[in-house]
Amino acid sequence: MCTSIIYTAGDSYFGRNLDLEISFGQEVVVTPRNYPFKFRKGPSLDQHYAITGMALVEDGYPLYFDGANEKGLGMAGLNFD
Repeated sequence: MCTSIIYTAGDSYFGRNLDLEISFGQEVVVTPRNYPFKFRKGPSLDQHYAITGMALVEDGYPLYFDGANEKGLGMAGLNFD
């Protein structure tokens, strides 16, 4: 089970554990602003904010478990068994 916490006191802080029994080779990844995201089904995304988070990088493409962009929007894929 994954656990997350959000703390807001003037600024907002988000943390979570990646509670998995195996490693996928995940690492801290920074995707620069306007890095071209090319999707199999749908148009590419060429304009976006920078992203920092935990991801698996496959063929140069970041697959995020969680992250936040430079404006503070964050997300996490939490699994509850």
